[in-house]
Amino acid sequence: MSLPGIRRHHRGRDRKPNWLRRVLSGATVAATAAAVALGGTATAAAAPAHPTDRISAVTPGPAEHTITFKMTTVRVTELVTTTPDRAGNVTVRLANGKTIPIPAANKDLVMRRAAQQAKTQLTAAGPVECGRSFVRFKLKSNHQPFVMETGFDVFGGSAIGYKWLVTIKGPNNYAHEYTSQGNLLLRDSWQGSYTSDKDEGEGLYTAEVDAGVSHFQYVSGDICFSEPARNTARLTKPKAACLDVAQPNSGGGWILNSTDPVPHRNRTDPTSQAGTRAAGAQACLRKPLGSGSAASGDITGWQDAQLFVATNSPGTAISRCHLIANVLGGKGQILDGGQANLVPCWQVGMNTGTPSMRTYEKQVQDAVASTTGPDDAVFYVVTPLYKDSDSTIPTGVTVSASLQRADRTQTLLFVTTISNTQGNTGLLNLGN
Repeated sequence: MSLPGIRRHHRGRDRKPNWLRRVLSGATVAATAAAVALGGTATAAAAPAHPTDRISAVTPGPAEHTITFKMTTVRVTELVTTTPDRAGNVTVRLANGKTIPIPAANKDLVMRRAAQQAKTQLTAAGPVECGRSFVRFKLKSNHQPFVMETGFDVFGGSAIGYKWLVTIKGPNNYAHEYTSQGNLLLRDSWQGSYTSDKDEGEGLYTAEVDAGVSHFQYVSGDICFSEPARNTARLTKPKAACLDVAQPNSGGGWILNSTDPVPHRNRTDPTSQAGTRAAGAQACLRKPLGSGSAASGDITGWQDAQLFVATNSPGTAISRCHLIANVLGGKGQILDGGQANLVPCWQVGMNTGTPSMRTYEKQVQDAVASTTGPDDAVFYVVTPLYKDSDSTIPTGVTVSASLQRADRTQTLLFVTTISNTQGNTGLLNLGN
């Protein structure tokens, strides 16, 4: 194991990246404006909360986080070796029974101090706080894992030499030992760092300062050791903004649906039971897309829609429209929670045709397929528009999509409104 020389003392400016951005941005405003134009109200799906980290000892990342620890003196009792090794060190024994290497150039100073302590009967004196050590993780300049920084501050004097060992462990069996030693020339602090040669994986990393090795020597000859120091942090890789919001639950991305209560599942039947209607859907879509399911079931408003068609356009097909399409991973069955993803609609009009929901779903599907990076994604929002709080069938939907790249840039693909009318006539709006 090579021993790098002394590191130049440097304390860089803290970088605190904004790792959790608002993902709706201007699309929400545009959707609301479109809803007003249709004479309805937009019921937007609530933005999902970031999942709480259940491990209290873990620092949510990738924000910098520094852990500091006390350093205390340990008395030297004996010179074990007198001939310097290849690193130029000799070995001394401590009052706790451990042996450590120190620079041969500091040998006489350290042993004079040990003799003074023995003569003045300081052998019973307890450890004295003599410094403060620290360890922290950072992301690299390209926002990839990782950089480890460590070091110490000296209390009540100056340091002439040090040796430091930090063991780093991470996901995918990652392991590395960072070692540094050298002369300090009467300094009152030291900082070293290690930058991984390649971009490492996302996950939990632990850096532990070895308390049996990590120390500095005072100009007086005293030895100051770090207490066991450990920092654990969750380091993340650059990714599309929406991937920060929720955990994957559909292929490589996520889909979230929301509902509103309605007093009757079918407005035309005052005796029907209370229920819920689909209120909105958000999806963060990346390769691979999740598996969707076909639409089925007696969804809210279905009997209302059948009665409207029988009265106004007998024999014309209606459908159960997925808010997030089946081909994008949207569900439609009772057992998979798909009822919250379905609304009654005209088959030719809002569901299919030109333009229709299918028109824009195809654009989203193509955009996901064409993304170049594994952490790029398409953020897709579908909001049903209802006349009032009792409505069971929307007058239309607003749809918006943006391409979000791992470098946090975004490109708006579209924001539009699709009416729930028959064919391309603009007539016979199914909404109630």
